[in-house]
Amino acid sequence: MKTILRFNLLLLFVSTSVFSNTIKVKGHITCGNEHIPFANVSINDGQKGVYSDDHGHFLIELEEGKTYTFLISVVGYKDMIKEFKPTRSNHDIHFNLSKDYLELNEVIVSSSRRSQSRQETSSVVNVVGSDFLIKNNFKVVAEGLNYIPGTRVESTCGNCGSSQLRLNGLEGPYTQILIDSRPLFNGLVGVYGLEQIPVAMIDQIEVVRGGGSVLYGANAIGGTVNIITKSPQFNSYEVGTNFGTIDGKSHDYSAYFNTSLVSKNDKTSSYIYGSYRNRDAWNANPNDIYYRLDEDGNTIGEPIKDDFSELTAMKTLSLGTKVYHQFSEYNKVSMDVKYTHDKRRGGNKLDQPKEEADITEAIDMHIGTAMLNHDWYSKSNKLHLNNYFSGQYVHRDSYYGAHQQKDGFGLTTGKTIVAGSQLNINLGNVLNGRSYFVTGVEYINDQINDKKLSYFDEELGKVTDDATVSDQISNTYAVFAQNEWMSNRWSVLIGARWDFVDIVDNQNQQNNKSVNSINPRINLKYKLNDNMQLRGGFATGFRAPQMFSEDLHIEVTSGQGVRTQLDPNLKPESSISYNLAWDFDKTFGHVQTYFLIEGFYTKIKDRFDNQYDYLEDGTLILFKRNSTSDAVVQGVNLEGRIAPNEKLSFQAAYTVQTSMYEEENQWGDEETSTSKHILRTPNQYGSLSADYNITSQWSVSMTGVYTGSMYVPYLPGGFIDGELTTDEELIDTEQFFDMGIKVSYLTKLSKSANIQIGAGVKNIFNQMQSTFVSGIDKDAAFVYGPITPRMFYIDLRIGNLLN
Repeated sequence: MKTILRFNLLLLFVSTSVFSNTIKVKGHITCGNEHIPFANVSINDGQKGVYSDDHGHFLIELEEGKTYTFLISVVGYKDMIKEFKPTRSNHDIHFNLSKDYLELNEVIVSSSRRSQSRQETSSVVNVVGSDFLIKNNFKVVAEGLNYIPGTRVESTCGNCGSSQLRLNGLEGPYTQILIDSRPLFNGLVGVYGLEQIPVAMIDQIEVVRGGGSVLYGANAIGGTVNIITKSPQFNSYEVGTNFGTIDGKSHDYSAYFNTSLVSKNDKTSSYIYGSYRNRDAWNANPNDIYYRLDEDGNTIGEPIKDDFSELTAMKTLSLGTKVYHQFSEYNKVSMDVKYTHDKRRGGNKLDQPKEEADITEAIDMHIGTAMLNHDWYSKSNKLHLNNYFSGQYVHRDSYYGAHQQKDGFGLTTGKTIVAGSQLNINLGNVLNGRSYFVTGVEYINDQINDKKLSYFDEELGKVTDDATVSDQISNTYAVFAQNEWMSNRWSVLIGARWDFVDIVDNQNQQNNKSVNSINPRINLKYKLNDNMQLRGGFATGFRAPQMFSEDLHIEVTSGQGVRTQLDPNLKPESSISYNLAWDFDKTFGHVQTYFLIEGFYTKIKDRFDNQYDYLEDGTLILFKRNSTSDAVVQGVNLEGRIAPNEKLSFQAAYTVQTSMYEEENQWGDEETSTSKHILRTPNQYGSLSADYNITSQWSVSMTGVYTGSMYVPYLPGGFIDGELTTDEELIDTEQFFDMGIKVSYLTKLSKSANIQIGAGVKNIFNQMQSTFVSGIDKDAAFVYGPITPRMFYIDLRIGNLLN
C-alpha cells in the first residue's frame, strides 16, 4: 500500500512538472555591469508584480506561450518596457537600464487613471517622490508641494494653523486633493489635511494643473493633487527621528517608523507605518504691546506684552497599514486602514483652560479612514476592472473664542463614503496607434454636522441649547468615460464626466439644491522629435454650492447663533481652462537636461460670494450668492532641471501670472474696500533645489522658495507698534526667499542596516512678514510669507534599504 502511495505521489509530481502550463521565469536587471537591487517589476499594467532582490534578480511564475508586457521601474533609472513570451526553452529575461539622474520617467496614474510613464502622458504631470521629501527634512505633504511649478502652500490663520494649497493662483477650494485617487478630503478635513499626512506613508505626490473634473469630480478647477501612499514591496524597515528648535524654547520633535512584509510566495504583503509629531507654539513679537478696550473702544489700563502665538502648538499621531493579497493571476484585493489624531491650539495662555484665555482656537480631531480595492484582469489582458469602496469618519472637538467666552465650544462630525467601479479596456491597434478606453461610475456621500455646544449662562441662570451651524448631506452620482489614442508622434485624449449633486440642508430646507453638470476634456500631445514635445489641453470644471465652510470658524468666534442661507437662484461655479506646454529632454554627453514652458488660462464664472448680516435676535446670517464678476487667472510656468553627473543635480521652477476679477470685488465690510486683484496671490513665485553627493557617505542638499509681493487684506481691531488700528487696509507685501540647507552622513550600522545622520537649517535668513498684530481682537487671518521661522535641526534614520 505504501509503495502504491509513493508511486502515485511520484506520478503526480512528474505530471505537474511536465504538463503544467506555468513556467518559472528568471529575470536579471542591470545597468551596464551594475546590478540593480529592489527594482519594481510590473507585469500587464499591475496584473502581476515582483521586486528584484539585492542582487538584481527575480523569479516569477507565468503561463507558457502567453505574451506579457514587463515594466521595470526604479528610482534613478529610466523605465524600460519589454514584451516577453515564456517557453520551456526561453524562460530567462534580461533588462539593461539607463541612468536617469533627473527622475523624469516616473510611473504615474493621475493623468488618465491608468499606470503610464510620465513622458507618455498627454497632459503635464509633476511628481514629488518620497526621497525628495525625506532628503530635505520635510515632515508632512504640505512642505514638499512648494517645489512644483504653479503650486504654493500658504498659512491662512495664525491662531488655528490652517493652510491651503493654491494651484495656478486659485484658492484651496478649487484644488481636488486625492488619497490614492479617492476624493476623501471634505470641507472639514481639507484646511488641515495637508499637515496631517506624514512623509512616512508617502510614495509620491502627483500634480496635474488645470481643469480635471472629467476624471475626479468637483473642485478640480485649479487642478488635482493625488497623494499616492506606499505599498508593500519587499521585507524592509526604517525608523527615524528629528529634533528642531526655533529659539531654544520652541521645539519641533517628530519620530516615525515603517516596515514592509512580503510572504515567500509574493501573494500576500503588508505595509505598516506610524508617526508622531509634537510642535511647540511660537510667538513672533513677544516685545510688542497692546491694551484692553472698554465698551466704547477706548484703551484702558497698563500696556500688556504680546503673548499670542503665530505658530500653533500641535501634536499629531498617525498610524496605518496597507495589505495586499493576490488570489490568482487575475484577481487581487487590497485594504488600507489609517488613523490620525491631530490636536492643536493657538492664541495665548496656552497652559490655562481654553475659556479662560483671551484668544483660543483649538481643535482635537480624530480621523479614521478605510479603503478597499478589488482588481480583476481578463485572461486576454485587454480588460482591467477596479472596484473600490472608501470611508472616512471625522470627530472634532473645537473651541473658537475670545474675551474668555464660555460659548466657544463646538463639536463637528463628518462622514464620507466613496464607492465606484472603473473599467480599463485595451483596444489594441486602432488607426496605426494604440487605443485605451476608460469608463466608470462613482458615488460620493458626504455628511457634516457642525454645532456650538451648550453652556451655563450665568445671566440667564440656565443651560443654553446647542446651536447648529451646519447640518448638510451631499450625494454625488457620476459617470465618466474617456479614450486615449497614441501613435509614434500623436496622443489624443477625449473624455467627459457627468455629475449629479444633490445637497440637503437639514437645518434649512430652503437651502436644498440639485446640480447637474457635464464637463468635457481634450488633451493633445505631439512629439516634435526624440527630445521635444508639445502638449495642449482644454477642460471645463464646476463646484457645487456646499453650505459648510471651515473658514466660517475663523471669521465667526463670538458664539452667537449662525445660519447658512443660499440664494434661491444660486448656480454652481463653472470654469473653462486652456493650457499649452513645450518640454525638452536631452542628454549632452553625461549631462542630462529638462526644460518646460507651460502657458495657462482659467476663467471662473458665477463665483461664490459670502455676505454676512445680523437679524434682530442677534443671529448671524451667512448668505451665499453668485458674484457678478468673473475671475481670470493666466500666466506661464517655467521649469528647468540639469544633472551634470550622478553626483550633482539642480532643479528650479518659476511662475509669472495675473489673478484678477473682471470687475471690482468687495473684500471687506466697507463699500470702498474693493479690488480687482484675487487677494493673497503673488504674481511671481518659484523654487529651487540642489543635491550634491560629495562621496558615497557624505551628501548636501539645498532648497529655496521665493514668494513675490501680493495684496493681503488687513481688518482693524488689533495693535500695530502699540497703536490701535481702526481702518481696513489692503497691504502690498514684501518679497520673501525661504532657503534651507542640510548635510547628511551615511554609514553601516550592521551587516543588514545602515544609519544616516543629518543636520541643517530651515529659513536661513529668517524671512518672515514684517508686520505682526497684537491684541485680543487682532485679525487672525493677517498672515503671509513663510510659515516657519529660522529653525536648526538634526535627524537620524536607520533602515536596511538606506543608500
